[in-house]
Amino acid sequence: MTSDSLIENLSADLQEFELLMQTATRPNVKDFLHNKLSEIKVNIEKLEKAKLASPTQTDEAAVKSTLYTTKISQYGWDESSKFVRLYVTIPQIENLREDQISCEFTSTSVKFIAQNHLNKNHLLQIVGLAYSIVPKESTCKIKSGNVVISMKKDKEGRTWGNVTAVEKKEKEAKDSKLNSKDMDSSDPQAGIMNLMKKMYDEGDDDMKRMIKKTWYESQQKQKEGGGL
Repeated sequence: MTSDSLIENLSADLQEFELLMQTATRPNVKDFLHNKLSEIKVNIEKLEKAKLASPTQTDEAAVKSTLYTTKISQYGWDESSKFVRLYVTIPQIENLREDQISCEFTSTSVKFIAQNHLNKNHLLQIVGLAYSIVPKESTCKIKSGNVVISMKKDKEGRTWGNVTAVEKKEKEAKDSKLNSKDMDSSDPQAGIMNLMKKMYDEGDDDMKRMIKKTWYESQQKQKEGGGL
């Protein structure tokens, strides 16, 4: 959409809001309409100034200023001894140009954005990483059908286990609760049973089969007087 089209659409919106303003009676409605009118007027003024300032850049600047930004919440990830990598999938990623993507790194955050793709911007922002990274040695590239964000670990060889600090704290709290609840030192037998039950409830089919087998063999030993 060109800047002229954007101005035309905003002007039409402005006229309609002005008509509504004339018929509105409630104070809250009038305040809302007044704010929208002011916002539209400001946007029209910005577009007109941009058009006068640089005719060759007007359309691109106007589009960027009005694009909707969608936040990316789903991504894949893995880690090696040196890097943690995020894999971001965006529709029609093959049409993205290198100059449309940018990544900003700090020691504990990453901000990725794909600009003006499919009529909107795409944003992934993590403000609290599980551990520190080295910004200067971290990169962002389009590769194998994904945007690959490679974050250089501050301490090589450290296993992260989680991408964000929030996920890390949640796992630590869960592990702590598991240790205190399921491994009750006052009743070791009950603690083991609770742990096996939890493993069974949360495990996959192979885990369930293994626990059933272990339980059956334990029961057989008890019947034979062998105990656990």
